[in-house]
Amino acid sequence: MARAAALAAGAVALRHHGGPLEIEVKSAIPTDVVTAADREAEAAAVAAISAARPADAVFGEEGTDRAGEGDRRWVIDAIDGTLNYSHGIPGWCSAVVLTDGAGPLACAVFDPERAELFGAARGHGAWCGDRRLEVRGPAPLDRTTVAVQWGYGKLALPGVRGVVDRIVDGVGALRVPGSGTLELTWVAAGRLHGWMQPDAADWDWLPGALLVREADGAAITVDDGAPTRWSLAGHPDCVADLRSLLRSA
Repeated sequence: MARAAALAAGAVALRHHGGPLEIEVKSAIPTDVVTAADREAEAAAVAAISAARPADAVFGEEGTDRAGEGDRRWVIDAIDGTLNYSHGIPGWCSAVVLTDGAGPLACAVFDPERAELFGAARGHGAWCGDRRLEVRGPAPLDRTTVAVQWGYGKLALPGVRGVVDRIVDGVGALRVPGSGTLELTWVAAGRLHGWMQPDAADWDWLPGALLVREADGAAITVDDGAPTRWSLAGHPDCVADLRSLLRSA
């Protein structure tokens, strides 16, 4: 069901991709944007889920918020990486995750431009198509490639700039692709060693976190007394190193 919903959202997004888009700013952050394609893609995912699971709760980044009868809740990010999407930059995806009382239960992430469909279920592994995923093995921090997103210019979250300075000095190479969920699929697939993001929303964190855990990685959220919480993912050794770096900052 997660795969079907992610594919439905991705198909709508791909149909609009490259065409004229009316871009709206959602918040005080000028680059926090949304398009009509985001809303239409979310509606397609909601329709797919509602037809099969009408009693489940459904929540979408772009406004869907339907109560359910139990603890099952679907969380949808129909286009993650909207800024990339709206500018014609590669690096966006459609993501759906089902949660229950124990956390993420099943998820799917679809990258329409690469035609890659990632999926995971708790206790059953993580997959891209028919290939089982496994995180990249451990490496010294100065040899790792880590995806990071730390905010929006002058509106960066409290304490984040100091952490970024340590990241720049500590890791081997930084990447800032601009789609947190897609980056987490790359961690699960062994393309990146690790991932860090402050104050990640459920829709940006839960699908990819399940993928990473089911690919034998670690995915945790910590604050360690800092003013902003951070989500970390990767091989368990890499996550431990990144957490040490956070503490030192």
